[in-house]
Order: sequence, then C-alpha cells, then structure tokens
Amino acid sequence: MYLAAASQNRLVHLVKEDEYKEYFESTTNGIIHLDREMRIKSLNREAERIGGVAHSAVIGKRAEFVFRKYGEQFLKIFDISEYEDIKTANISLKSNDQIIYLHIDALRLVDSLGEFNGMIVILQDVSAVRAAIKQIQTTQMLVSLGELAAGVAHHVRTPLTTISGYLQVMLGRIDDDKYTVRRDVLETLLGEVSYINDVVKELILFAKPPVQKEPGVDLNRLMEEALLLSFKDLGGEKININKELAKNLPVITADKNLIKQAVMNIMQNAIESMDGEGILSIKSWMNAELSMLVLAINDTGTGITPEILSRIFEPFYTTKLDRVGLGLPIANRIITEHGGFVNISVGEKGGTKVHVYLPIVDDCTNRLAVVHQQILNLQ
Repeated sequence: MYLAAASQNRLVHLVKEDEYKEYFESTTNGIIHLDREMRIKSLNREAERIGGVAHSAVIGKRAEFVFRKYGEQFLKIFDISEYEDIKTANISLKSNDQIIYLHIDALRLVDSLGEFNGMIVILQDVSAVRAAIKQIQTTQMLVSLGELAAGVAHHVRTPLTTISGYLQVMLGRIDDDKYTVRRDVLETLLGEVSYINDVVKELILFAKPPVQKEPGVDLNRLMEEALLLSFKDLGGEKININKELAKNLPVITADKNLIKQAVMNIMQNAIESMDGEGILSIKSWMNAELSMLVLAINDTGTGITPEILSRIFEPFYTTKLDRVGLGLPIANRIITEHGGFVNISVGEKGGTKVHVYLPIVDDCTNRLAVVHQQILNLQ
C-alpha cells in the first residue's frame, strides 16, 4: 500500500541511513537498495538469507550479476524497462538447497527533478504461508474424501442390509434345495439392487463424466427437451413456466446428452423446492464480452440458506431424505468439463437463482478462473 502511494506521488524520499537502519535490519522482509546504475547500495540480513549472499561480497556490484544464478524471471525485477513505477511478482527460486516462494515488490526511485535515481526491492518469503495453505487444502481434501466415503457407505449399506436379511430368511427356509419365493420379495430385492446400481452410476458420472463433444449443439433446444423431461418425471401441473430464450444463439461444441442431464438436475432441484406450485423462469442469452452462453434457471421456492449455499456442490450433501445428493454436484462437474461454470445465489424475490455459463469456443477454458471471479464481483 505504501509503495502504491509512493508510486502515485512519483517521488520517494529516503531519510538518512541512521534513521531507518533499525527498521532496515529488524523487518522480516528482505530489502535491497540499488543506485541508478543498478548496483547494490545496501541490503539487510533477510535479503542476504533469501538471496544466499553476503553483504560484504555484493555491495557495489550490479544486481544482474549478483543474482544471475536465479534465472531470467528473477532478473526481470531489476529491468527498469519492464515497468514505469512499481512492479509486483510472485516467483519461486532455489536458495541454499531449498525451494522458497517469494512475493516481490520493486519501486523505481526518482529525484526532485523526476530523474531515475535507483530502486527499492522488497522480498517477502511466503514459503511458510504457502505450506500452510497447501496443508489446509490437503486437510480439506481428506475431509471431503471422508465425507464422500461415508456417503457411499450410507447409500449402499441400507439396501444391502435389506437384501442380506431376505436372503438369510430364504436360506433358513430351504428344504431339499427347494424354495418358492414370493413375487413381492423378488421385486423388493431387485429394487434394492437397482438403487445400488443408480448410486454407483451417479458416482461414476460425478467422478469423470464421459464427455463426447460434437459440434452444432443448440442450447435452446436442449433447454426445451430438458424442461419436457423434467415435468414428465416430476409432474408440477401447478407450476407456471416463464421462458425467455434468446433467438439466433450460436451453436456450441458440447456433449448434448450430458448438458441436458446437467440442466435437468438443476430443474429438478428447482421444481422440488417449489413443492408443486410456483413459477419457474428459464432464460438464455449470449454474453459477447465473455464469449459465453448463459442459461438462467430461477424458481420461487423456499430459497437456500448461506450454510447450504456454501456446500451446494458437495457430493451426498442433501436436505432431502429420499435423495442421494449428487444432482447438483454432477451438474457442476459436467459444466466444468465443458469449460464453463455454475453460479448459484439467492433470488431477488426469494427462491434460488442458477446461472450456467458455457463457452462458445473451447479456448475460453483458459480464462475460466478470471471470468468466474468477474461474475462473482458483479453480483
């Protein structure tokens, strides 16, 4: 922040050395002071440690010579042609036989006439922070895996218990290897096996959707088909449909069956949240700036709490006792595999608002993280 302010004022005034020496040596950041010839005027102990150099050996020498072993990426920090006032970078380098991660701020110094007069480079070793973040991510991954395993066990163990119980009863009643099984018992056993099979299929679909893309996919047509299939399966005669599908949308390259499945999963959640009565709004449009098609599915249901919203894409997380909890995670996984993303939020007038973003061209995938953050910032 101080560097940015100094940059805006276009003037940095350095006090006498004895006035800043105490801070210079006690700060946890490495500081390198270069003159107008890019020679090292001074550096503190932390800069010595990070750079793997000795103070007496580098004073008066050019920075590009002292730090040449760290490669071009690090040396660009000292190239004043790379920037006007301030430069920030995050790099990794090997120092004293270990990899360290640095956040670097470099600021050009100017004199009272506005002429270049040197440079201040601040090196912040963020290796410990990065290691802590990585540990947190690993812990979160292990927790997620544990919850995933618990979810699978729960949804498979219950039907297996039913099957096992029936088989034990049947085994106890066998006489001379002859036993007549009632139709309802067989239907129950087959139903439980079918349930287990459905859980396994959904889990496979969540883990790695078998994407088979084809060109010329009409997103509006997929929306219409998904809408018909969703209402056929779930009913919803008292639910009104409000459609605003933009005409002449460009076709995309996608797996139409998987996209339809994703949209149906979202619609199913929306319809169930309205308990058979409400308004389901469906819109589509093209965001030319992002080169993405947008599908919006809004409902007037019970809405979604912040606690649930933060866990909405977790597998097996559901508030419905009769659901597996893989519908939205699968939808999110499918859209992600197509280079898009799903954004869920609370509607302006209650209910839930789901926006699905799909790239018109495949190279949009590389911009996904930036685009997603832009969308979140606009909401």
